[in-house]
Amino acid sequence: MRALVTGASGFIGQAVLKELNTRGLETIAVSRLARAAIGGEACRVLADPSDANQVRNLVESLAPDVVLHLAGVSTAKSYTELYQANVVFAANLLDASLATSHRPRIVLTGSAAEYGPVHEALLPVREDCACRPNTAYGASKLAQTSHAGIAMARGLPVTVARLFNPIGAGMPRSLALGSFAHQIAQLGPNGGILSTGNLDVVRDFTDVAATAKALVDLSQSDEALGEIVNVCTGEGLRLVDLTQRLIQISGVEVVLRSDEARRGNSDVNAFVGDPSKLRALGLGLAALNVDEVLEQILSRARDSAGVS
Repeated sequence: MRALVTGASGFIGQAVLKELNTRGLETIAVSRLARAAIGGEACRVLADPSDANQVRNLVESLAPDVVLHLAGVSTAKSYTELYQANVVFAANLLDASLATSHRPRIVLTGSAAEYGPVHEALLPVREDCACRPNTAYGASKLAQTSHAGIAMARGLPVTVARLFNPIGAGMPRSLALGSFAHQIAQLGPNGGILSTGNLDVVRDFTDVAATAKALVDLSQSDEALGEIVNVCTGEGLRLVDLTQRLIQISGVEVVLRSDEARRGNSDVNAFVGDPSKLRALGLGLAALNVDEVLEQILSRARDSAGVS
């Protein structure tokens, strides 16, 4: 089986590449810039994903059996950039796959942000919950899902994996725990101040390695074709608890300072997914091993900062 992975240089993309390489599958990593291989995969550059001809030529020349579409951004300087990354690329990829004689299976990575605010009585949120995104990011990912539905209706085997909150080593600084780990890594042995946004939120955090395994498993599942599937644990964890545990693991004195300028992509206080469909497919995620994952996040951040 030949797997094509877009967004291969990203946080989730790298985890998926490792999972594919562990399984010994032929893998082709696609990113906008030239990059070194992680574990033996072939690498291809797609300079302009908004160019439909470039995307079609890529798909036709590689003839993948499976496409894991992980490319996208959570923030951008403009709506144009956001939609080009999160909607136009996906639409071009779906059209290119429909145009080939050997139609690949497609797994698109969606987001819990597609749901928008959900009343507490409806938590944990199921895939059939009405989507009312309250951020541009969530709206763009829902638009991607809409294009997936169009492609499904035209006969393309597509699965939409709605990711909740993957965390792990190498997570970007644009995400809360990634930012906190990098800030702590920069502090000396005497500690200092950690700037945060609102920590009084509950999220369904998942181990990025387990998320990657679920994505690859979904790409192999006949039962998942044509489905939207939450990739979540069903367990809510408080961000303040994870942050305090990260500080404890660091072994340095840290003072928390709330900064109103540090806001995430959502104002929703509590958000947990229902993993029933994922489990029905035999692919449920295990509960997060908090200490293990936080240690990995901090260790990578310290390596990046050159701190032992």
